[in-house]
Amino acid sequence: MKRIDYVLLILIFCLGCTRNPRITDSHQSIDPELIENAQSFDEISYEINNNPEIIISWDNYDWLTEFDWSLSDGRYYVNPLAENVYWMGNMSPKVNIYKLNIPQDSDLYQIRLRNEHFYFMYQTDGKNKLYPLDNTFYKNILEITYANNYSRITLMLDGYVYSNQNRVGEQNNVDYPLVGLWGNLPHLTEYRAINPSECFYYLEIDKKIPDFAIRSGTYLLKQTGAKQFETISSFPDGQLRLEFIDDQSMLITPLFTLPDEEEGIIGELIMSYNPNYPRFSTEED
Repeated sequence: MKRIDYVLLILIFCLGCTRNPRITDSHQSIDPELIENAQSFDEISYEINNNPEIIISWDNYDWLTEFDWSLSDGRYYVNPLAENVYWMGNMSPKVNIYKLNIPQDSDLYQIRLRNEHFYFMYQTDGKNKLYPLDNTFYKNILEITYANNYSRITLMLDGYVYSNQNRVGEQNNVDYPLVGLWGNLPHLTEYRAINPSECFYYLEIDKKIPDFAIRSGTYLLKQTGAKQFETISSFPDGQLRLEFIDDQSMLITPLFTLPDEEEGIIGELIMSYNPNYPRFSTEED
C-alpha cells in the first residue's frame, strides 16, 4: 500500500470516530486526482479542512426539535474580555425549536406587541380567522371582522369579544387589510405580512432576555449555510444569525441596531442543550 493511501485510511478512521452521530455522510468525496497526485499528508488534510462538506452533510436538522435549549450570555465567545451577565433560576430564558407546519397558500403575519415581543398567526382562504402556529404561547383561534372601511377590527374568541382595535394611520395594503398598526398603548400591535418560503423551522424564546435587546417570542429560521441559519423577519430588530460552534451549541448574533432612545445590549447569546435530557415528546411535536 502506498504511504499516502495508508495515511488517508488513518485519517478517515479518526474522523469516523469523532463525528457527531447525527451528522450524515455526504455524497461528495475527495477528488481522486488529489489523492493520486498528493505528495504529503498535509495536502490532503488542507483539502479536508477547507472543504468540510466533503466529510459531513447537515441536510437534516429535525433533531433540533428534540431538545430544550438554554440561553446564556455569549459575548465572551467573540471577546474573551467581555463582562458576562448571568441569570439564575426563573430569570433564565429558554428556547424551543419546532418544525413549521402551516397550510399551503396561507397568509402568514408577523405580529409585534409594542417593541418587545414577536409572534406569528396565519389566515387561510376564508381570511375571517387567525390561527396560531403550533406549540407557541398563543394558542387561541380568533375570528376577525372589519368595520369602517377596514379602519376597525373586532377579534372574537369563543363567541366573546377579545379585542376591539382602531387602525393607527392609513391603510397601505388593500390585499392584506390586517397589515398595519392597531390599538393604543400599552397594547399597540403591528401586523406585517411575511413570506415563509424556505423556512422549515422556527424557534421561540419564552421570556424577555434580561439586559439584552434581542426580543422574546417567535422567529422563523432559514438555513443560509452548511451550519448556519438566519431569522426571516419583517421587522429589522427581528434579524438574527444562528451558527453552530459545536455539536451542542449555537451562537446567536443580532443583525440590527437600536434607536438612540432605546436601551439594551446588542450582543451575542449562546444556545445550548444537554443531549442526556431530550424534550418530553408530545403528539404536537
